[in-house]
Amino acid sequence: MKVGLITALGCILLVTAAWSQEKVQPGSEPSPMEAFALAQGTRASWSGTSITVENGGTRVLLTPLILEDNAQPARQVRGLKVELSNTGAHDLIYLDETAVTRTRSALQEIADAVTRSGVRGNGCEGAREFWPGYNWAWNKYHELNVDFCGGSDLVLYGRGKEGAYRLPGNDPTQLAVLLTKAMDELQQH
Repeated sequence: MKVGLITALGCILLVTAAWSQEKVQPGSEPSPMEAFALAQGTRASWSGTSITVENGGTRVLLTPLILEDNAQPARQVRGLKVELSNTGAHDLIYLDETAVTRTRSALQEIADAVTRSGVRGNGCEGAREFWPGYNWAWNKYHELNVDFCGGSDLVLYGRGKEGAYRLPGNDPTQLAVLLTKAMDELQQH
């Protein structure tokens, strides 16, 4: 019985060690759109009207964008360029259409959770799409994460990057509306 217990314990430890090695560091790779944007020969074939939000020393710039490479025929990636900045940090994030849809869904999830139960004290409310514990396939990408903190502040940050970008008095629904507005302009091109 003792040998069986030791063998079972050893197998559990081995499986746990192997499973933990499969996890990828969140934000450790450029998003698919970022990788495309950084590739040699890629250019913006169309850029829309930038939407700017400035509050509490943070600036967020959302720009709808179509990227195109010089291959024949040219490949395109459509989405948003998100520029985050404050006095201490700057981040540039590219979200393709799939990532924007996922981000809007997560913002709605946060808004619904806050409506149901509020934000306790100085805590933060996030969304499962942004939580690395789920080990989603997209967690490895440098994309936009968002929390709603203290019941009144939207906090944005690039997954896997240093720096938080706090927008006092903004809520998840407001950002979702801005993402929708930018994507509506993109859909017209």
